[in-house]
Parts: sequence; C-alpha cells; structure tokens
Amino acid sequence: MNKTVLLKEIEYITSQIVEKYKPEKIILFGSAAWGKEDINDIDLFIVKKDVPHYGADRITELYRLLSPDLPVDYIIYKPEEVEERLSLGDPFVKRIVKEGIVLYG
Repeated sequence: MNKTVLLKEIEYITSQIVEKYKPEKIILFGSAAWGKEDINDIDLFIVKKDVPHYGADRITELYRLLSPDLPVDYIIYKPEEVEERLSLGDPFVKRIVKEGIVLYG
C-alpha cells in the first residue's frame, strides 16, 4: 500500500474517531506503526472512559459510527483496564503503550 494513502487514511480515521467517539487516547500499533512492508490493515488501540462492559459491544459502536476505506482492527480499553493490564505485566498492552504511535491524547 502507498504510504501517502495510508497516512491520509489514518489521519481521516483518527479525526472521525475523535469527533464521533470522543476517546481519551488513540495509539496506532501493528504493521502500520512498526514499519512492516506488507500493510493490509490498521490496528488502533483506543482508550475511552465510558464504554460498554463487553468488548464486542465496544467495537460494534465504532463500526456503526465509521466506514473507513481500509480494514481497521480496534482494541478498546477503559483507562483503568489499561493500568490493570500494565500492572499485571501484559506484554501486548505494554508493547502498544511503549512502542505504538500516539495519534491522539
């Protein structure tokens, strides 16, 4: 995928999430953030205070609000869930927080 197109799509998606979903933070991770050659989707880690209890319900709300041109994978945590995962040493969340690209927040 053309890097210019990818960056424009990431900017557009981020602006739409901020406007319509009102998160505290958005972090880009995965192949688009870590410079992989073959990028086939966008991975976003979103931190938001007021979200449904179940993960599937959190994601459904975003898909209802947005229609990006590229496939997007969302991981949505409450701020206290992020802190809990970090305190437990969750390597996945730790890598996202340390090495991901903060797009908002």
